[in-house]
Amino acid sequence: METDEGLVKKTLTDGNHHYGILIQRYADYLFGLGMRLTSGNRELAEDISQQSFLKSYTYLKSFDTQKEFKHWLTGIAINCYKDLIQKENQRLPIDVIDEPVYKSNLEGNIDFFNLIKPLAEDEKIIFTLKYVYEYQINEIANLLNLKPGTVKSKISRTLDKLK
Repeated sequence: METDEGLVKKTLTDGNHHYGILIQRYADYLFGLGMRLTSGNRELAEDISQQSFLKSYTYLKSFDTQKEFKHWLTGIAINCYKDLIQKENQRLPIDVIDEPVYKSNLEGNIDFFNLIKPLAEDEKIIFTLKYVYEYQINEIANLLNLKPGTVKSKISRTLDKLK
C-alpha cells in the first residue's frame, strides 16, 4: 500500500488522480470528525469534509512530507469547522426566519453528543481529538497552535465541566 506522503508526491508530479486515493482513505475519518464536532449535524459534517479536501488539495504544495498527512488534514478540517461555525453564528436566529427547524440525525451516538453539548467549540475540538481519536497533548497543541500546557489546562477544565 502506498504511503500518504508518496501519494502526495505523485499527485504533485503525476496528476490529481492520485489524490483520489487519499480522499477515499480519509473520507470516513473526516466525516466522523465533523459529525462529532457538530454534534451530529450531517450537512455541516459533509461540508467540513468537502472543504477540507478542497483546501488540502489547493495547498498540497505546502504540505511538509516529513510530517503525517492525517494530522495536516485534521488541522485543515478543524479550521474549516471553525469557519463554518463562525458563518452559522452570523446568520439570523431560526425564530426570526420562517424555516423548518433542523433536527440532527445522531445515528446511535446520542450519549456522546449529549455529553459534549454543553462544551464550547474549542473544548469540543480538544476533547474529541484527545478522547475519541487519541491524539497526544503535543499533537493537539501543534494542530491548534497552542502550548502543551494550555491544552492540558483546557482538557482539565473540560473534564471538570463534564462531571
